[in-house]
Amino acid sequence: MKVGGFRPTDNPLASWIGKVLVASAEESWPHTNGKPMLPLCQINLDEFAFKPELVNDIALITVFITSGELPLDGDENGTSWCLRAYKTTDDLVPLSQLKVPSPIKPMQMIPEVIEQDFPHWEDCPIPVPARFEDNYSELFPNAEGIKFGGWPTLIQGEISWTSAIEPQFAFQVDSVEKARWQWGDNGVAYFGRSEKKTDQWTFSWQSY
Repeated sequence: MKVGGFRPTDNPLASWIGKVLVASAEESWPHTNGKPMLPLCQINLDEFAFKPELVNDIALITVFITSGELPLDGDENGTSWCLRAYKTTDDLVPLSQLKVPSPIKPMQMIPEVIEQDFPHWEDCPIPVPARFEDNYSELFPNAEGIKFGGWPTLIQGEISWTSAIEPQFAFQVDSVEKARWQWGDNGVAYFGRSEKKTDQWTFSWQSY
């Protein structure tokens, strides 16, 4: 996803970091421990040139996280983080906004096609020949940023999903300097989805 650097639109279904504008009619702003959650992002997948197979049935995703501290690995959806996935945007309505103090500078995003994306060494599905050991990351660069599909941008090794839903990597939201957002020390958050129980999601993050 390209963050900022273009003239934003007034389309309520546009993609954002730091802002969530829509929800289903029966949904309200999520809370945790009695406090409103922070709007992390709203991403319109219907604007993508193509969708990865794991999220091919989804039109729009919104994500909120707890304020004050980052979610923990293994926390269930709806506790310290809240992901809402919609299969169509037809029935979405404006979400009543709350004044939530947030470190994130809201910025609109537009999708970009990633031409090449390679796994980190730890994620490579085949043995890496010894001749590539010294310059693997230069020869086979991993695409960083907010992205769906492809290979996760690892910092502390393979993702250790603590969920029992056997998730597959669906998308990541990294630290975005221009939006003043950090996962710890320049980290990355990963969202996984079950292939069998597609309404179940899980979360993990890594940082330096």
